[in-house]
Amino acid sequence: MGGDRLIENRLKVKTPWIKPEILKNIQESLIQSHAELIVRGLLDPAARDELKQVVMKEHPYEVRGNEDIVEYIVQETVGTGIIEEIIRDETVTDIGYNGTDLIIETNDKKMKYTGNREITEEYIIRIIQKFANANGKDFTPKNPILDGKFGNIRINAVHGQISTAGTTMSLRVVRPQLALREDNFVDFAPEFMYAVFESVIKLRTNIVISGETGTGKTEFQKLLASFIDFKHKIVLIEDTPETFLKEMFPDKDILSWLTSADITITDLVKAALRNNPRWILVSETRGQEAYEMIQAVLSGHHIVTSLHAINARAIPKRLINMAKMGYTVSEEALEGDIRRYFDFGVHIKRVEYQNQIIRYLDEVVEFSEDKDQTIFQQQFKDGYFTCKTGSISNELKDLLSEKGIKLEFPENQTFTRPVSFLKQTKNIDH
Repeated sequence: MGGDRLIENRLKVKTPWIKPEILKNIQESLIQSHAELIVRGLLDPAARDELKQVVMKEHPYEVRGNEDIVEYIVQETVGTGIIEEIIRDETVTDIGYNGTDLIIETNDKKMKYTGNREITEEYIIRIIQKFANANGKDFTPKNPILDGKFGNIRINAVHGQISTAGTTMSLRVVRPQLALREDNFVDFAPEFMYAVFESVIKLRTNIVISGETGTGKTEFQKLLASFIDFKHKIVLIEDTPETFLKEMFPDKDILSWLTSADITITDLVKAALRNNPRWILVSETRGQEAYEMIQAVLSGHHIVTSLHAINARAIPKRLINMAKMGYTVSEEALEGDIRRYFDFGVHIKRVEYQNQIIRYLDEVVEFSEDKDQTIFQQQFKDGYFTCKTGSISNELKDLLSEKGIKLEFPENQTFTRPVSFLKQTKNIDH
C-alpha cells in the first residue's frame, strides 16, 4: 500500500557510530533526570533541541562535539527512533504493540510495521518506562498496568508478567485540530447537512450523538463546538483531554474540566450550573450523569453529548436507562421531558471499503412528543450512498424564521452519491 511505503520511507534514519553500551548509559541517565523533557520531545521540536543541549553539556566526552551523534542519541532516546518518526506523521492516530507486531493506524488505514528495524519487547519497554517516569509511576511486575498521558499522547501498557504474548502497549495521539471541516464534510455527508448543523447550533438546540467506538463522535462534537459564538460560555467536561477546544478556539469562552478518581461527571455538571454557561458539552455520557444533564436542559441550558446506542431513535431510552442508574424516576415523565426538550439525535457509522475506513452520517432524527421524525438518512452499499431526506418540523421552521436564518433543506427527496476517497479526516477515533 502507498501509505505503508510512505511511513516506511520516513523511518530510514542515519546511524552514526557510537558504542551501544555508551548509548544505553546516556539514555538511562537522561530518562532518570529528564523524563518530562523526553516525552515532550515526541511532538515538540523545541523540546528536542533543549534535550540536545543537555546531551552536549552532560555528556561532552561521549559525544565529542559531534552533532550527528547528538542528533542520533536524542532521536533514539526521545522516541526510540521509529516511534518518534511515526508520531511525527500527522495522519497517525494510534501505535500499538501486541506482543509480536508493531501496529500503525491512520484515520483510514491499519498496517503492520514491516521495515528493517527489529521491534523487540525490550525496545517497547524502554518507551513505556519513559512515560512511566514522566507520570511518576512504576511499570514493574508488581505494578503491571500503566495508564498515563503526557500532552496529547495517551498510553496504556500491560506488563509481560500478565500478558501471554509479552508486554503490550497502546499509544493514542490526539492532535489539537479540527479533523471534520467544511472543506472535507462531503466525505461525511452531503454539503447541505453542514448548513443544517451550523443552523441548529445557532438556534441552541440540544443534540445527542450516538455510534460505536471509532465512528467519529468526538470529531463531530468538535465540529458542532466550532459553530458556538464567543458570547455563549461553554463548559466542556471530559474524562481525558481529547478535544483541545481551548487550544483550537482561543477566541471562545470555554471552561475545560476533567473528571478524576474523586470527581465525577455528575459533580462537574452540577458545578457547571453555578458558572452560568449557555452550553454544557459532555464528551461521553455513560451513567447516572444523564439525569443531571436532563435537569440542566430543563433549567434552560443547552447540551451536546455523545453515547453508545444502536441508532438515533434509541437515544431517549438510553438516556432513561442511564438516569435510572443513580435515581428513582418516572420513566414516562422522563421520556416526555427528553422528547420535548432534546431536539436531535445524530447517529454515525464506520465501514471498511476497498481497504479504506469510511465514517459517515447515518441518520438525523428530530425528537418529538408525538412522533420522532427522521430528517436525514444515508445508507452505504458498493461504493455509493443512498440518501433520503424527510421534513423538518414546523416548530423548527418557525425558529429559523424568528432568528432570520435561511436554511435550504431539500425535503422529502431520495438521491445517490459516490463515496469520495479524498483524505477524509484526521484523528476521527471516538
